[in-house]
Amino acid sequence: MSNSFPELGFFIVDLILSFLILIFTLRILLSMFSANANNPITQSIIKISRPIRSIFTFIPNLGKFEFSSFILIFIFHFLNVYAQSTLLGSAIIVEKIIIFSFKSSIFSILNVLTIIFIILAISSWFTQSRQINTNPALDIVYQIANPILYLIKRIIPTSVGVIDFSVIIALVLIHFIQNFLNVIL
Repeated sequence: MSNSFPELGFFIVDLILSFLILIFTLRILLSMFSANANNPITQSIIKISRPIRSIFTFIPNLGKFEFSSFILIFIFHFLNVYAQSTLLGSAIIVEKIIIFSFKSSIFSILNVLTIIFIILAISSWFTQSRQINTNPALDIVYQIANPILYLIKRIIPTSVGVIDFSVIIALVLIHFIQNFLNVIL
């Protein structure tokens, strides 16, 4: 019972940092795939992230990739790992925390893409057509997933009859990239 207050504090900090990581990861994906700016979810993400991101406006984007948002994700992961190491009383090795935070930042993007593809696959069972869809969350899912799936379909024939395996191929590729990053980092 004596350690419950620091654990509660870490839980709250972890929750806030995880939420910010998700918001900035979505912001990166929305800008990379030119999502509809009139979508209410997109507008909410931009409004939530604008005050923090405005500090880093001097960092240029790399094409459509918001490099400043990626740096913020890295900083949030760094702070999270640093706070956890401090709370647990383990040795803090800055180089290891930097490498782990960089890897975690890339994994955040890949994990959100994985969730988007799973949502896309499940929603395909229930929605008949993207044109009929009026759900803003599914609109974002389609806007992020379709360019990737289109690229996969151009390279590999993915349809067998009426079944399309492009989502499965995308998930396998994401898993391969994650395993590759685990090996090299």
